[in-house]
Amino acid sequence: MIAALLAAALAAAAPQAQAPQDTARLTLAEALRGALERYPTVAAARAGREQAAAAVGEARAPLFPRLSLDAQLTRYQLPSLVYPLHSLTFASPPVFDRTTEQGSASLTWTLWDFGARAGRIRAARAAESAAGATVDATEAALLARVAQAYLRVLTLSGVLHAQDQQLEALAAEADRVHQLLAAGRAARVEVLRIEATVTRARADREGTVADLEVAERDLSQLANVPVDRARGARLSPLHLRDSTAVPERADLLARAEAANPDLQQARQAALAGLAQLDAVRATRFPEVKLLGNWVDRTSSQGDLRSEWQAGVALSYPLFTGGLRASQIRRADADYRVRTEQVRQAEFALAQSVDRALGALRQAHARVAALATAAEQFDEVVRIRRLTLQTGSGTQTDYLDAETDLLRARASLVEARHGEIAARIELARVAGELTPAWLASAVAEAQ
Repeated sequence: MIAALLAAALAAAAPQAQAPQDTARLTLAEALRGALERYPTVAAARAGREQAAAAVGEARAPLFPRLSLDAQLTRYQLPSLVYPLHSLTFASPPVFDRTTEQGSASLTWTLWDFGARAGRIRAARAAESAAGATVDATEAALLARVAQAYLRVLTLSGVLHAQDQQLEALAAEADRVHQLLAAGRAARVEVLRIEATVTRARADREGTVADLEVAERDLSQLANVPVDRARGARLSPLHLRDSTAVPERADLLARAEAANPDLQQARQAALAGLAQLDAVRATRFPEVKLLGNWVDRTSSQGDLRSEWQAGVALSYPLFTGGLRASQIRRADADYRVRTEQVRQAEFALAQSVDRALGALRQAHARVAALATAAEQFDEVVRIRRLTLQTGSGTQTDYLDAETDLLRARASLVEARHGEIAARIELARVAGELTPAWLASAVAEAQ
């Protein structure tokens, strides 16, 4: 009767609960690996790190001499001087031609610039370190997101299982009431009450199925796997290897200040700003260069002549229209902005540590309390069922007990996975979240 209808509804509404053809489980480690290999935020951060590394090479290039080759062929309307006049004698008169050719090899090297190049190199290296910290932060954020999506699917699967258990119990009660009604020992209102309860339970289950479908697709996209592999039935249950140890705030904050990638990125950005300020300030001093050239000249008649040139050049702009002063002020303001961003990152880190610790302690306490509550409600349901069958209890009391048991079971599933998520968030804030850390802290049931 109603039990058969419920079984058919469960089978139709939960294709993810059926045994998949491919029984290979999607482990958390595989999901993390797929995300790190292909997710665009990580790929973009890694490309940014390569860009910063290339910028270091650009900043280092001026440390070395610059060698260039030049060639020129010129056709004049009127004959032009081919070779420069180093002297003028009757034995060697000047040569004129309408076509002249000139080739040269030039060597220039900045001998001294009062630290401008060194400042730019330090700024580029600090920017490279900041880009590396950005990669670490992006990877950690992605790991946390994938783990949370994985836990979300497991949580909804657990809630769905609890709802299925409730529906099975309600189906048995519905059959009992219908049998009593047929024997004239139950009132019609009891049938209506149980049917209404079943309808509400089925509606709640449909909502859970829809949420689970969304969570599975989210995990599929993050882990870069087909959605069929991200079904709740194919995931490995997770549990903490050690759920008792909660770090002290002072120790956790010290570890976070030393390793949190967001804070490290802000600090390196501030160092880059300081180095750039030093580089701009160095433009207030002269720049000394060594020059060397080898020049070949000839005309359309041939007669190639070569000469070398060497010298020292001193360059110092006396007036720039305020450009140099403005550049220094801008670099100084940029450095002060970055310094304040470091302070803000430190404040935010302390708040994140407090929130993560509070969430972990709360989740740990909820798990302990809800585990006890689930056991107690299970006993209450057993007693209410017995009293109902013996005629000393009421159907309302039994249905209320079933509802309380369902809530306790669902809340326990959420709390257990919430404790894992809180532990992962704590590791992310401390700058310790890596695939290796997850493997050591979170166990997967086989």
